[in-house]
Amino acid sequence: MLLGMRYSLCFFLAAALGGTPAIASAQMHAPTPMTKSQFENATAGSSVQIMVRVVDRQRDTLRGDLLEAIGSSRYKDTGTRLELYLPADTALVMGSTGDVKTGAILYVYAVVTGRNQADVKKAVVVTPYATVV
Repeated sequence: MLLGMRYSLCFFLAAALGGTPAIASAQMHAPTPMTKSQFENATAGSSVQIMVRVVDRQRDTLRGDLLEAIGSSRYKDTGTRLELYLPADTALVMGSTGDVKTGAILYVYAVVTGRNQADVKKAVVVTPYATVV
């Protein structure tokens, strides 16, 4: 079952990110998000790829916990709270705006705007495929 979920996550993430499913199955894992250290060292204007668990969303502002990978589909909370700008017209993959709610897990492509802040350019809803431990 877990192996099947891994293949599904790889397939959907590869397709969502513009790759091909053949590449995803060859890699056997989803893209790895940045670590807490990598994100903290990113400067304003830098592109980042992060995993976030939604804590709160109010209009275009999403607050979430930065997650770090500890396995192919397992993540841990880093203790860092982020504030992300996520307007309604942001590209959402494998989900809809209604899926971006408290507890949702998102793989986010964003641009850093300040300390623990970023503008989301694209987000992939991976809640069914990821576990926070």
